[in-house]
Amino acid sequence: MVKTRKRISPLVWWGLGFCSALAVGLVCLISMASSVYSEMPPLAQLKSIKSKDFQPYDVIAVLTGGRGRIRKALELFEQGYGRILYISGTDRQVHMKEILKELKWVGPVDESRIVLEKISENTIQNAEQLSGFMVEQGLKNVLLVTSPYHIRRATYIFRKTLPPDVRIDSYWFEMEPFDLSSWKRNSLGVWVTMSEFIKFFYAYLVLPGNR
Repeated sequence: MVKTRKRISPLVWWGLGFCSALAVGLVCLISMASSVYSEMPPLAQLKSIKSKDFQPYDVIAVLTGGRGRIRKALELFEQGYGRILYISGTDRQVHMKEILKELKWVGPVDESRIVLEKISENTIQNAEQLSGFMVEQGLKNVLLVTSPYHIRRATYIFRKTLPPDVRIDSYWFEMEPFDLSSWKRNSLGVWVTMSEFIKFFYAYLVLPGNR
């Protein structure tokens, strides 16, 4: 009696093909997501406040949502690098005293020059709210402070949204829960970086063309 080979179900072939395509797509997406770090804007070179040609920024704008962002922006503000500290995307019920308490901040802070923006819920709205504020106040330059993984998308969105005559300098700092140089070997690093890449692609689609 001749044995016949059992035929593999077309459904199994389809499943194998789908999994293979998914794996290839994931590898390609991870590879493209590297641009989050490889194409970052120039880091702002902050001059010493004691230099003769030092001019503080009209605004230091910090975007909430990442570790250490507000503290770093507050440090730069207190050192004299900006005339106004603009904290974008805060909770509607929060006050500056509560923020300082959470940061365990020691020392006085000039709250009269700090703006808590409580409307925006994403980076595009952050930029829209800041744009309105700067136009209303006649301000012409801003130091944008956020996380390294976020800086490329944030800078892109702000350049598309703020008036073309406003100068935007970008500033970030190394304070991530994963090593930026080896993010592919960290599950959180992969998730954060891929999410950021997808969000950047969305921003590219929905924002108007170059001014």
